[in-house]
Amino acid sequence: MADLDNLKARTPLDPLDIIHGGPSDAGVVLTEIPFRTKLVLRGNSAEKAFVTAVKSVLGAPPPAEANSVAAVKDVRIVWTGPDEWMVYGDDAELAAKLSNRLEGLHAAVTEVTEHYTMVRLSGRHARDVMAKGCAIDLHPREFGPGKCAQSHIGRITVLFDQLDEAPTYDILVRASFAEYLWMYLEDAALEYGVRIESLG
Repeated sequence: MADLDNLKARTPLDPLDIIHGGPSDAGVVLTEIPFRTKLVLRGNSAEKAFVTAVKSVLGAPPPAEANSVAAVKDVRIVWTGPDEWMVYGDDAELAAKLSNRLEGLHAAVTEVTEHYTMVRLSGRHARDVMAKGCAIDLHPREFGPGKCAQSHIGRITVLFDQLDEAPTYDILVRASFAEYLWMYLEDAALEYGVRIESLG
């Protein structure tokens, strides 16, 4: 019988046996952001009751502007369509709390935590690495903190948003494509120097 007390939670990138470290002056830093709660939220942003309910749980209303992000503390609400958002947070009970608060409203909450993982790309050359495989115009005059996009990096579809001016990008990818994305980013960043960091 398996010893359940000694089972270690695994991430989609564990099979790569990633070695952390690298030069302190690296132009690019890669970090896996494992085990964050991820939810798909559906609803009508023009409906006051829906917006009020979401804000009461997440701390901010869902952004109505296309390709924008609302962020409060450890929660990010990322626009993915006129009536759809991806929600990230550190609270494992977030789906239940949001579902309970939205009960009776024309809305839906779907837990997708295990379906995706997240990779953080940062450093002074992060934008250069993104530009190698993404068709979105990432120039600061067009894409900055608080912006998000669904696009391709290399040959896979991702959802990403920019956290700060550094720039730092959080890239959401399906778990089955996580290894491809990581290896692609690592290869694209080699000319700038790469440091691998752990979240802890």
